[in-house]
Amino acid sequence: MDILSIKNLTFRYNDKFIFDNFNLSIERGSWVTIAGSNGAGKTTLVKILAGLEKSYSNITIFGLPLNKKNVYDIREKIGFLFDTPDNFFACETVEDELAFSLENMAVAPKTIRKKIKEVSQKLNIDSLLKENPSNLSGGEKQKVALACALMLEPRILILDDALLMIDVNERDDILKLLKEYNEGKRVTIISFTHDLYEAKYSDRLVVLNEGIIIIDGKFPWVFNEERVMRKIGLEVPFAVELSQKLKVYKIIDTLELDLERLVSLVCK
Repeated sequence: MDILSIKNLTFRYNDKFIFDNFNLSIERGSWVTIAGSNGAGKTTLVKILAGLEKSYSNITIFGLPLNKKNVYDIREKIGFLFDTPDNFFACETVEDELAFSLENMAVAPKTIRKKIKEVSQKLNIDSLLKENPSNLSGGEKQKVALACALMLEPRILILDDALLMIDVNERDDILKLLKEYNEGKRVTIISFTHDLYEAKYSDRLVVLNEGIIIIDGKFPWVFNEERVMRKIGLEVPFAVELSQKLKVYKIIDTLELDLERLVSLVCK
């Protein structure tokens, strides 16, 4: 069942079309990575889904038309995370930031404290709870912004290059955590990025170029289109590139995104 459907999306800035009869459907409980280089239309699409840009199209989310009447009800069930979280923060401490939205919803203080402890420990930001968000590093801010979104238990989590400032090792741990939310709590994740490594835990990869879908499929098939990805400026993960070469020599017979798994296959 589709949780989000876009039909015949048309959108332009001035006289330039960003999208023209664009179509995309996303199933409930899936993790879809939408990749593309700068100018592909990723951030514009996020803004349209958030109701921040008006478009001429038929968009439904949770079965509701995305329009002026429904936009606020729809937003309450979606966690939007952008690449620069600075404008996101309104409180003087991380702890207050995590509690802010739930307090406005009149959630019991005991429940809020319990959720803050749970989410902050999972994201390894419990040591930052008394810090002012404005004093944090870029990666720490992105983790706090993600924690704020998870506090609200969204049905859809939309990430717009929202993890790129986080250290690569920590980012992998966060991707694993998000996979737990995706599979365990059926949270639909839509990740917009130019970093194909983030597609590691996705079910499906959609590649955009100038507002047009040029690749759409599941792993590992999509990485057979490596040349197309390179042509539009996307860097293929090292593990995929290496596994393609190893397949030629029949050392392995699958494409791999995970370098550790690739090493273990070669060492068997």
